[in-house]
Amino acid sequence: MKISLKLLSGFGIDLSEYQGNPQKLADLLTNAGLEVEDIRDASRQFNHVVVGKILEKNKHPNADSLTLCLVDTGDKKRRIVCGAKNHNAGDMVVAALPGAVLPGNFAIKVSKIRGEESEGMLCSEKELGLKSESEGILILPANAPVGEPIAKYLKMDDIIFDIKVTPNRADCLSHFGVVREISALTGKPYQPLITPFEEGRDSTKKLVKVSIEDTERCPRYAGRAVKNVKVGPSPQWLVQALESLGLRSINNIVDVTNYVMMTLGQPLHAFDLAKIRGAQITVRGAVKGEKFKTLDDKELSFQGTELVIADGEGPVALAGVMGGLDSGITEATKDVFIESAIFNAASVRRTSKLHGLESDSSYRFSRGVDPEGVILALNRCCQLLADFASGSVCSDFYDIYPRPVSRPRIELDLKFISARLGFVVDSAEAKKILERVGCAVSGSGDKLLVNPPPFRSDLKLAEDLGEELLRFKGFAGIPETLPSVTAFFQSDDKDFRLEQRLSELFASLGYSQAVNLSLFSSEFQKKVLQDKRGGAREIGFDLDVKNIEITNPLNNELDILRVALFPSLLKNVAHNFRHGLTRGKLFEIAPVFAMKAGGEPFSEETHLSCVVWGEEPGDWLKLKSAPLFYELKGALENFLRTWNFKSFKFQPLKETPSYLHPGQSAQVLVEGKTAGFIGILHPARAAELDLKTEIAFCELNLKTLFASQPRAIKSKDVPKFPSVERDVALLVGNDLLASDVQGELLKAAGPLAKECVLFDLYSGENLPPNTRSIALRVTYQDPTKTLLDGDVNALHQKAVQAVCSKLHLSVR
Repeated sequence: MKISLKLLSGFGIDLSEYQGNPQKLADLLTNAGLEVEDIRDASRQFNHVVVGKILEKNKHPNADSLTLCLVDTGDKKRRIVCGAKNHNAGDMVVAALPGAVLPGNFAIKVSKIRGEESEGMLCSEKELGLKSESEGILILPANAPVGEPIAKYLKMDDIIFDIKVTPNRADCLSHFGVVREISALTGKPYQPLITPFEEGRDSTKKLVKVSIEDTERCPRYAGRAVKNVKVGPSPQWLVQALESLGLRSINNIVDVTNYVMMTLGQPLHAFDLAKIRGAQITVRGAVKGEKFKTLDDKELSFQGTELVIADGEGPVALAGVMGGLDSGITEATKDVFIESAIFNAASVRRTSKLHGLESDSSYRFSRGVDPEGVILALNRCCQLLADFASGSVCSDFYDIYPRPVSRPRIELDLKFISARLGFVVDSAEAKKILERVGCAVSGSGDKLLVNPPPFRSDLKLAEDLGEELLRFKGFAGIPETLPSVTAFFQSDDKDFRLEQRLSELFASLGYSQAVNLSLFSSEFQKKVLQDKRGGAREIGFDLDVKNIEITNPLNNELDILRVALFPSLLKNVAHNFRHGLTRGKLFEIAPVFAMKAGGEPFSEETHLSCVVWGEEPGDWLKLKSAPLFYELKGALENFLRTWNFKSFKFQPLKETPSYLHPGQSAQVLVEGKTAGFIGILHPARAAELDLKTEIAFCELNLKTLFASQPRAIKSKDVPKFPSVERDVALLVGNDLLASDVQGELLKAAGPLAKECVLFDLYSGENLPPNTRSIALRVTYQDPTKTLLDGDVNALHQKAVQAVCSKLHLSVR
């Protein structure tokens, strides 16, 4: 919010010490919690621009369209070439001297124009940035002081502070609120605003009837009519004041309401009284389906939850948000009705968000407005309309206040507050500070009774008052104390340690850890999963569940809790691929959520998901890397072996989900339980998701894997005796898994068989139909002695025969 130093001074507070040192005021406010983000000296844009007097006007010797003027600029007499026609000797003008930089980054310097030296420029209002168009240079009144900086003369030597007001400090969303804050911080007094004006003979209550139907959402409504106004441009000082605060001048009526809002913090609205149908105003709830056209010509259809200001035929304003186009002020307006009201903050906030409408009024109402400032703002507005729009203010006004807003009476225990602030709060000092804030304080000693002022809606608890005491004390004023610590030891959380070790393992395998939000896009998740195939029996967890929807999502991309991790990783892949990372590995360990049957509370389980995409970069001399499926499969095998799972295998899915390649996917079975799946993203799904690379991914349910106590990672001594390897090629049917053969061979070979690896696969010519040849390498090792070839050969042959007999295989 922008704050003007001149407007602050208009409340009678002495701020002269900050005129030459605005940073001092900025530091004062920032240390008190009102962070000043920027300071702008408006007069800097007019540096080296002064009031000048034309002493002589002569024709340019080399150009008939130019004049050569001798101008007194206070410090010296200068020769200035001018192309305008509306000036004469003796005129007071605006002279931009060498060194000035006018709007549009137009730098002024000594230059020669058609052979004559010019020591500056005589300026028009357009060149000064005061108007979009102007004819001729700006001629000032005859009493303008020669040499005076033009910023000072035009009263544009203001300092603008850009303040970041926190949501709880709605009382500081105005110049009056900031003045109160400065007064409380410094002890400087300010003068109460007096709004004298002459009342006319007309009666507001005879011109229009006002009533409130919904006193819950509108606890106070006031209004006054002003007759015979003359709609037109605002005076220059008002235009400059509004523009310095970031508001655009519209006309004198609307400008006055905006000016009062910015100075006093109370939003106002002006209705054209002639357009109030039925001469009545009612504050009521909207009817579902009612139509309404806003001031910015946007047509709305009400949901029935809004609060509206209605006349005899329908809504004329959306309460606290925006006025209607049909009742707005125009050049033909003669009589106006000024509304000053209080609307429920939550109601305004919901309505503003529902229709996507934001205004300066809704910004303030949605944070809270002083209920006792309604009449002050109304009278100030009427005073200015009488002064600048020649209006006749009606003798009476409406002030419907059926439900006065009450403030809490807070019991403040200073011992309680001292214990939490870290320093002893003196009773007399606390009372002084709170009274300067505007509170009524009674009691003595450590027990005080405090009534906060109506404009401080954020003061509700004793802790809130403690914050006020801390603000005035300042963090620098708190003595440093070391807290007492009782040392104790506590074992790490087992789930945390598990996730930490898993992260370390996959990081060691070259995977980067992804951290995604549990909130996800229902649209993208549906695009990835699409059908209902691949349920709990096949992959270890059910993805065909009802989404857990977010009641009030931040946006459409974060409207549900995700049921799986791999859709998030696919989004990560797409993002990385678009930014040039054509090869990568990611993993994520995080919770997923599923809605239980019958609408019971949802379940939460921790999953592990990995993804690998692209090919390793390299030249033609390098061998092609392993297929992505086997690269990812190897990482999972590493993980499962590291945690000493007794058995695991990868088994083809009987019913492949549509997001997996039917020939390159499998369920992961660990110790007889289905723990998850692994596979390649189906090419059709990759095309739909605009993923232009092959992607392998997996997901495991860690709850299933570690259902019992977490497994310890066991270490073994380095073997003292050498190992011996034996190979065998077997002819197997296409319906038999190589992993099943490996398991049976290890089982038959006994404890001396440490590992069985598949190293070759052949299918094609010279083999019986529906068969293939697999070559296995078995590693034998005895931890107590060196194995002899004869012993190993006998053991190996016996194991092979046993497997062939059991599975009906033959040795090639």
